[in-house]
Amino acid sequence: MENDGAVTNPESSQTDCLSANVTLFWRVFIPVFGTVFLAGLTITLLIIPEEDLYLPFPALWLRIAVSLILISWLVFVKRKLWQLKRIDANAQFLYVTNYWQTVRYPWTDVRQIDETKRMGRRIVHFQLLAPGRFGQTISILPADNFDELIEGFVGTKPD
Repeated sequence: MENDGAVTNPESSQTDCLSANVTLFWRVFIPVFGTVFLAGLTITLLIIPEEDLYLPFPALWLRIAVSLILISWLVFVKRKLWQLKRIDANAQFLYVTNYWQTVRYPWTDVRQIDETKRMGRRIVHFQLLAPGRFGQTISILPADNFDELIEGFVGTKPD
């Protein structure tokens, strides 16, 4: 095997995961499980004849209610859970993935790092200078050692 003369530094190419491991659970498992359950319930209630349901009220009300719950769930998943990404980083780049595609951003493209609480969980938002493949704001569930890692990369703690 021939060396092309490029010098690579193994320490600089090694990445650290800034996201919590539970991100995969919230990003993939919960939406899939919840959608399959609610869609199955909705389809079942729609195909069963009304006289076989034995309800003290018209079956149409239950069918509409469950359909609205399914639609609300899908909107919640799209607007909240699917916004979560996974970020790996080294000294030069952030590697952002939605578990299907991965995009590399240089640290110089990060304008600001903010924190919020959503559903009792800490969420960290990376604000980019310009919109990228995943938008201008990238949200993650931070790893336990996120603060130490981010101080090592950018020298300051998030706001």
